[in-house]
Amino acid sequence: MAQNKGKGVFVFVVCGGKEHIDTLNFSLPYLKKYSKNRIVVVTESKRNEGPIEHDDIIDVETNSSYDNHQASIYLKTGLHKIMPKGERYCYLDTDILAISAECDQIFEEYVSPITFAPDHCKVQKFSAYAVNCGCTEKWKQDRDVWEKAMDKHDRNRQITDPEILAKAEKLKKKFTIIAQSSMKKVWTAVRYFSSIGTFRLDDEFSFDKKKRVWKDAQSTEVMYEVNVKAIEKETGFRYNRWSQIWENQEGENIWQDECSHLQKQIAETFGVVVGEKNWQHWNGGVFLFDDNSYDFMDSWHHKSIEIWQYPEWKTRDQGTLITTAWEQGLQNHPTLSKKWNFISDYYNTKLMLNKEKGIITDDAYQTQYQPAFMHIYHHFGDETWEVWNWAASKIESEVKQ
Repeated sequence: MAQNKGKGVFVFVVCGGKEHIDTLNFSLPYLKKYSKNRIVVVTESKRNEGPIEHDDIIDVETNSSYDNHQASIYLKTGLHKIMPKGERYCYLDTDILAISAECDQIFEEYVSPITFAPDHCKVQKFSAYAVNCGCTEKWKQDRDVWEKAMDKHDRNRQITDPEILAKAEKLKKKFTIIAQSSMKKVWTAVRYFSSIGTFRLDDEFSFDKKKRVWKDAQSTEVMYEVNVKAIEKETGFRYNRWSQIWENQEGENIWQDECSHLQKQIAETFGVVVGEKNWQHWNGGVFLFDDNSYDFMDSWHHKSIEIWQYPEWKTRDQGTLITTAWEQGLQNHPTLSKKWNFISDYYNTKLMLNKEKGIITDDAYQTQYQPAFMHIYHHFGDETWEVWNWAASKIESEVKQ
């Protein structure tokens, strides 16, 4: 067994599919570059569709009736039984990229009995992704109706010039920052309605009120106003101009993605009450554990396996993680800063990057971070995405030194 050079041990779990092996093999060299600590990969090698490019591997046999996803959850939630006692461990999902020499400092953030990072959403927003409640299908129906109308009435969807598209994205980010502050929204509205002919947002962008189009400082058309009335008439939806959200015929935000079915299912299956509908649940992608974590992890492990017999549950470990946290009275337990697990949501319009300063935000600069770990949980390797290119180029330049 390899000797640990640092104050803790990093642990990855991977099992099965080539895409997961490839992701791990991409992430491993960067953690090796920055960390002085031991790095272990836990797997069941006979399931794997490719080699793991690492020499410190623990091979564990799982139940042959498990599919690869179930086997991965079995190993991840069962690490308290697999890893030797007497160490502090940091579990990392395979899509976690270390991008700073500060990464080893994460072990100092441990608070007994176990320490997780917060997720990027709250429990009711996660709900339909944990249980088979039918809500995702309903939301998809509304969005399909909206998308069809947008294809017909949004002229911006015809733009293909990458320079114009980039300017439009920059303009949208300015709108997002304004929307963060009621004072900025009111002041912008006052300026808009008092302007004649042309509204100047700033030195870079202006709006031609007659042509209903946004232009840059060189008078190039960069973004057209969407024909909201035509879309409202066609869909039966309503656009709330102040909050800038689309509402269906029941008055629900078609992009809200929230329901209470997970909390109801937790109570029904386990008799545990999750008492806050907006509780900030934990993300299973990064967590710290040691010998004191045994009871928590054992409960999480058994619950995660138990739900596979119930059709109401999806095969995931976060619903059972929520259950265990509330069951053990840890709902107010400290969590890790986003510095240690910055979750990069491709679809979050408030996700913004300042490449020059190495600063990233997921709330339009209400808070900002220089992360030690980036969690790129979808669009991993997407070279059309600014955030991926920044992280990858930074990492590659460091590794090649």
